Amino acid sequence: MRRAIGLRGRVTDIFSSLQGEGLFVGEPMVFVRLAGCPWRCRYCDTPGSLSLDAGSERTVEDVLARAQELERERPHKAVSLTGGEPLLQADFSAALLKGLKGLGVRTYLETSGTHPEALRGLIADTDVVAMDVKLPSAIGRVFWAEHEEFLRIAGGKAFVKIVLTEDTNEEEMARAIDLLSAARPVPPLVLQPATVVADIPRAEKRGQHTHLPVGEMSMLSRAPGASPPSPKRTEAWKEFAQRRLTDVRVLPQMHPLWGVQ
Repeated sequence: MRRAIGLRGRVTDIFSSLQGEGLFVGEPMVFVRLAGCPWRCRYCDTPGSLSLDAGSERTVEDVLARAQELERERPHKAVSLTGGEPLLQADFSAALLKGLKGLGVRTYLETSGTHPEALRGLIADTDVVAMDVKLPSAIGRVFWAEHEEFLRIAGGKAFVKIVLTEDTNEEEMARAIDLLSAARPVPPLVLQPATVVADIPRAEKRGQHTHLPVGEMSMLSRAPGASPPSPKRTEAWKEFAQRRLTDVRVLPQMHPLWGVQ
């Protein structure tokens, strides 16, 4: 890893909010949103962070100082590196995580789970890995080998999230459950029905996020391929996963319901 002093990365936002997804939903966290993601998931809710040119250049020291300022305003459970895909800026992410651990901060990495070699260089300073399993129906390609290696490196620090859409099919879910059941330890699984999001051009005027306050939910449109499965189908996927896995939960994305980013 390069020396952290003066190391710069592209950051689109640093803010305090409640964790809206996964096992730690509702916990206050500082979020450091990094720019850049090579994938184009049909349910993506942060299109403003996809380009590596998004946001602005920030030094490691600047980001750590801002995180400390937010922590002084109110206590947080962790600092989450999110994106985009934080592992696309692996050196910068590694330096941030090491700096945060030096400050005694709990660290949380939100990732697509598709860059195992990048994870290897920073797993020691990561407390929680919130890893996606990307289903081919939602992203247009397969990542089974990458996910398998990612889980091996993450070990007991990982839990897995699978976003469910109306196009989710039995073949890919069976492959995903095979993958998770073979991992050691077997990670908890969160099934997250795809969030209906606003059309991107209108939402970008509000900032990086396509979520809208609850009062505007009736104005939402459904992006192609991003509609959630029916409640009945979601329950069926949960039962399907529970045949092989012991810790399976259905948790929707909460930020749209709360009206916060």
